[in-house]
Amino acid sequence: MKKVLNIRFYTIFLTMLTLSMSFYLVSCKPEEIDPPVKYDEQSGVFICNEGNFTYGNASLSFYDVKTKEIKNQVFYNANNFPLGDVAQFMAIFNNNVYIVVNNSGKIVIINKDDFKHIATIPNLTSPRFIEFIDDNKAYISDLYSPYITIIDPSSNTIIDNIYVGSSTDQMLKLNEYLYVASWSFNNKLYKINSTTDDLVDSIEVVKQPNSIVKDKYNRIWVLSDGGNVGNPGGQEIAALTCVNTSDFTIEKTFTFSDIEISPTELKINKTADTLFYINGSWGGSSGNQSGIYKMSVDASSLPSEPVIPEENHLFYGLGINPQNSEIYVSDAIDYVQQGIVFRYNADGIRLDSFKTGVIPRAFCFK
Repeated sequence: MKKVLNIRFYTIFLTMLTLSMSFYLVSCKPEEIDPPVKYDEQSGVFICNEGNFTYGNASLSFYDVKTKEIKNQVFYNANNFPLGDVAQFMAIFNNNVYIVVNNSGKIVIINKDDFKHIATIPNLTSPRFIEFIDDNKAYISDLYSPYITIIDPSSNTIIDNIYVGSSTDQMLKLNEYLYVASWSFNNKLYKINSTTDDLVDSIEVVKQPNSIVKDKYNRIWVLSDGGNVGNPGGQEIAALTCVNTSDFTIEKTFTFSDIEISPTELKINKTADTLFYINGSWGGSSGNQSGIYKMSVDASSLPSEPVIPEENHLFYGLGINPQNSEIYVSDAIDYVQQGIVFRYNADGIRLDSFKTGVIPRAFCFK
């Protein structure tokens, strides 16, 4: 059966409606909290753990690649209060960490070295991603608001907004323009002048573009999941679209073979010549084609076999280390217990695995 809207991002809430009381009690059991640790001399990977929708149990983990040590609940340990409800995304800018806490409608800013709370930007509708332009401007996309919010990172305050008329999701800055995918029920890629904050153009891609990257040719790749049979306007077969940014036209589109395929989490490697994405089924279960796929930006067709098969896992989040192209993929397991992250080299050879918080999703490399 097809996933409904937000099945990748809010599956937890829908799943819980059908769970038994014993399952509910398991989900409420707090995960083990590690003792405080100092981070200022460490490099590694931050993991945003979404937590269960409406439960307020989002958390932050830190993985030290050199020692292969994972520390969970690092935000709580540093600040003695919880992160919030659904940690959607995070980014580092000017030594500060910006954590998008979606269902809490806020951006939490902390110091990247000691995780101490610096500020919170509240009163957002349903923030999804943040993209930094310069020291005085960043954009925040939103699932339910028709506006993109503009903040000033120097003061961490809202300064303006841009009306686009629909939801907005992943964003990407290229030269003076911001490219924005409109995921929820939509099929648009927006182009915004980041100097004037004007919406200057848009093009149609396959329905529900969920992730975008730029390659070594300064082209933009857009991954669309195709929507759902029950969504307004029905569904389309998922596709991967390449956009020429010089004239903002579609250069080529690769269509997936099966309408039940729901590809997500498009990423690119260090040299911007190889794409990675999760190819999963609509029902969230493993299939013959499920797994992590790897594709050259010069390829003439979609890859036929995964570089990392999903097997009995539930792949949910994907990250590519920008320094060495190592692959990090999360397993949400059952959306209730602590998830697992698997680390692979660029060729798909497993290097390590570790347990995180509930529903590990976004990766941020320090």
